[in-house]
Amino acid sequence: MKFEVRSWVLLIVLSLVWGSSFILMERSMSPYGENQVLGPFQVGSLRICLASMALLPFALKNLKFLTKRNLGWLILCGLTGNFFPAMLFTLAETGIESSLAGLLNMATSIFVVIIGIVFYRVIPSKLQLFGMALGALGLFRIFWNQIHFEANNMNYALLIFIATLCYAISVTTIKYKLGHLKPLVITSLSFFLILLPAIGIALFTNAFQSVVYEADGKVALIYLSFLGLIGTALAVFLFNKLVAVATPLFSSGVTYLIPIVAVFIGVMDGEKFNPENILWILCILMGVYFLNRRPKVKIPSESMRDI
Repeated sequence: MKFEVRSWVLLIVLSLVWGSSFILMERSMSPYGENQVLGPFQVGSLRICLASMALLPFALKNLKFLTKRNLGWLILCGLTGNFFPAMLFTLAETGIESSLAGLLNMATSIFVVIIGIVFYRVIPSKLQLFGMALGALGLFRIFWNQIHFEANNMNYALLIFIATLCYAISVTTIKYKLGHLKPLVITSLSFFLILLPAIGIALFTNAFQSVVYEADGKVALIYLSFLGLIGTALAVFLFNKLVAVATPLFSSGVTYLIPIVAVFIGVMDGEKFNPENILWILCILMGVYFLNRRPKVKIPSESMRDI
């Protein structure tokens, strides 16, 4: 499969999976949309536990790659790409709607550009910058049409921005520091390294007891299983694969498509949809297309040879 076709297939599949993960996080905490069964840290920790256990056989097979060169970067990827965002997103969704969380996720691309320029001397092309601007415009207009901010939601929105900064750190680390490893190796080992902290938080918050003894705990576990196994383990592997075959900026373009999926799911869940948003969705798709243009990379010194 050609580079562009493979990249687009991965991008679309990831957008569908991750776009639906926001409602899954919400339903994992409150299966019927009312009474909360699991808290945000319980859902976040159990999500990591499920994904880590699913990937454990692959991690054990690839332990030989936990070398001095890779260990620190893999820990960083595990923490910033999965551990912290899993906690931050669920905590944020106790105060804002899942569709809004999906919309704010677009900040990842902005942070990828900033980190790439500051730390890796990546020079985005004019077309890429234009594509980012188009995507941002489309998302802003959808956001303006669909979401109404309330002052007390701003702190929860800030949590999303912190999580997207974490995602951007993970994306650039994978591309520029772990590019010599296969995506499955990166995925399995990064989850392996955060399994014990996740178990610790699950035990501290009595997450396992809540699943067993709460009246709707079993229903919450069903949503959580989809979230952990498909929305986390499989999706992160596919994302790492995307980062390996595409540019970090194009890979972060998934965050432009995720909100589209999140908003449509919100509509199916009862939220209103302004037909004008179809125009802005096309604007976002055009922006992602321009993001696929490869940037020039400057390698200024020996220390940058991993780029």
